[in-house]
Amino acid sequence: MTTEEDNRHTIDVFSSSLLQHGHDFRALNWGSQKGQENRFRILCEIGIETADSVLDVGCGLGDLYGYLKKRGTKVDYSGLDITPDMIAAARDKFPEAQFREGSLLDATHLSDQSFDYVIASGIFYLRRDKPFQHLERSVRRMFELCRKGAAFNCLSTWAEPADDGSDEYREDPVRCFEFCRTLSPWTVLRTDYHPGDFTLYLRRQAQQS
Repeated sequence: MTTEEDNRHTIDVFSSSLLQHGHDFRALNWGSQKGQENRFRILCEIGIETADSVLDVGCGLGDLYGYLKKRGTKVDYSGLDITPDMIAAARDKFPEAQFREGSLLDATHLSDQSFDYVIASGIFYLRRDKPFQHLERSVRRMFELCRKGAAFNCLSTWAEPADDGSDEYREDPVRCFEFCRTLSPWTVLRTDYHPGDFTLYLRRQAQQS
């Protein structure tokens, strides 16, 4: 499978899921809203505060924006997603926010922009074509676009294997951490919130005490 085929597969999966579930966490293939928001909480703990600018890669329905809004954290939010139907639904759901259709790795997108934080939640698990190389390229691009930091999550190989025949992509957290350390010496690995998941923070500067 090529990268283009991977992208097409991702678009097909989420377009179909949106058609089935509508404006709901299940359209993003989350098992529960609690699980989705738990991951948002961990990602935001990189340091996102009111007035920060945030790029949400693989934004889906813009639920990260909704989560921040519910918490009273008013950010300059931009959502990016390769699935046209998701972007249309996000614009309908949050007309005041900025959403754009496109790929993080498309050089024509975001070439003259930067953001305080670049965040990605659940964007890697469907990748089949050289998934770790895709993760490396994506995270490198996320870090290029951030002024303060980038954060992402991924399914973990430390978890018990799925017994449903799933071929979801999982990665070794330590391998991922070691790659991220090549981009930033101020990298943090978090495995303290879900047994099958991990999150990495890449900061531009050391965290202030």
